[in-house]
Amino acid sequence: MLFEFIGGFNDGWNDVDKLAPISMERTNPAFDKVTATTFNVLPDSAIQAMNSQTGTAVPTGFMQCHSYIVPSGLTNFTYILLGITGLVSVYGLYNLIRLFISIIRKEVFTSINIRRIRWGVYLPIAYHLVKYLLNWSETRDAMAQLTIPGYTIQPASPFEFSWIGILLLILLTEVFVVAVKLKQENDLTI
Repeated sequence: MLFEFIGGFNDGWNDVDKLAPISMERTNPAFDKVTATTFNVLPDSAIQAMNSQTGTAVPTGFMQCHSYIVPSGLTNFTYILLGITGLVSVYGLYNLIRLFISIIRKEVFTSINIRRIRWGVYLPIAYHLVKYLLNWSETRDAMAQLTIPGYTIQPASPFEFSWIGILLLILLTEVFVVAVKLKQENDLTI
């Protein structure tokens, strides 16, 4: 019964996309494209194509372009940095697990938990920042090496990254640090 529901839900969801006059597809955060689906255009066509329904010339585009791009030195460095931060982020996950265990044991406001929460928050944040840097450097390489007459490559935007989530994690981490210090001061004054 549950699997029939899931299949029907997916079919209904996809049917709406087939009927929509505009299709938006997000495959990579660095490249977002919106193209009209009411006409068929080959990638090697001119910049404008005739829309048979309205009889007007409309801008055309294509969703994906597969091409080999020579990575720059910055991109190669970012791959190495991504691997290092990915491995170190596993240690951050380990620290978060240790933090949860100490919270279950009711050892919340301790100085070791400050260290655990900082490692557990800052290392994954560093990984995501390096991942954004990799998207940006790959987009920069593509913009420098690809020339498609009549088309432009949209660069990665810093606003597509979840900065609010990162700032909230940092804020809550530092609030926890201040709370631990205040508790330690109150324990000394009693």
